[in-house]
Amino acid sequence: MKLILISAALAAFAAPAAASPGVDAFKTVCGETHGDFTAVKAALAAPGWTATEAAQNPLPGVTPSEGIARRRVVGDSEITINAWTGLKGNYHLTACTVKVTKITVDAAVKETQAWVGFAPETATGDKTTWRYGEAGGSRAAVQQPAYETAAGGSGLFFLNVFADNGAAVIDLLKIKS
Repeated sequence: MKLILISAALAAFAAPAAASPGVDAFKTVCGETHGDFTAVKAALAAPGWTATEAAQNPLPGVTPSEGIARRRVVGDSEITINAWTGLKGNYHLTACTVKVTKITVDAAVKETQAWVGFAPETATGDKTTWRYGEAGGSRAAVQQPAYETAAGGSGLFFLNVFADNGAAVIDLLKIKS
């Protein structure tokens, strides 16, 4: 009996922390859709997401063509996803931003890094950044001067994790030429 209790205690101690529902939402809605706006919209049509008035914040010089904002509560975490798509010159941009309460930025960075599969390019202050391309179903870091090549292929992805008013934000921007 003691052996069973000790084994159970050790298993509980060694069990990995549960993933954040906000990071899971990022992976499902933004990441696994590869920043494809049509796929992002389809993912946000799943039960549990409700329309919200989250502001669309396209980058300067971008002419947005469409946007969507949805919200859901999972446990005590509030998750808001704001996505838009548009053009800037010859580039098609799609952004998918997840804001989640009840998770620290450090925890969001760790979970996001596990999903990306490699260390961030930069981590300064409370902002962590990855730049990557996709090939054969995997992500690989991209640095200048390879941005144009990545944008001309599956896309150049900028992924940032940072703090905003007590919440963690995971922001994915896809640039495609």
